[in-house]
Amino acid sequence: MEFRLLGSFEACHEGESVLAGSRRQERCVLAVLLLEDGRVVTTDRLIDLLWNGNPPASARGTVHTYVGRLRARLRPYAVAIETRHDGYALVPGQHAVDVREFLDLTARAVATGDPGERLRCHGRALALWRGPLLADVADEALRGRL
Repeated sequence: MEFRLLGSFEACHEGESVLAGSRRQERCVLAVLLLEDGRVVTTDRLIDLLWNGNPPASARGTVHTYVGRLRARLRPYAVAIETRHDGYALVPGQHAVDVREFLDLTARAVATGDPGERLRCHGRALALWRGPLLADVADEALRGRL
């Protein structure tokens, strides 16, 4: 499974687009879990990100529902979300995330002593960008808090 966050949110399996969340907020939950790369994201943090400090009374249940839907959609692709303590974490697996690839390429560029390789790594990293981070999921305020 491949996830693209550097631009509009996209999820693909074997080259085919996959609906990874029917609602913007579901995709936002998944994106935050992908950005945290296996670390626990508390339910309170998800609530804060989704509702910008003004959550409805049903926020905790709504987040739980979103995670349940995401689990069901991603299970066929061996992508799992675990409940840990008072939060959720994406189980590290065989999925690719363009943000992780970008960070790996820029780290390789910094580490190499070969100017040609440095240029190739930076070029490949920049080519991953298709627009603002989570262009269709997050507004500027949310991007600033991720």
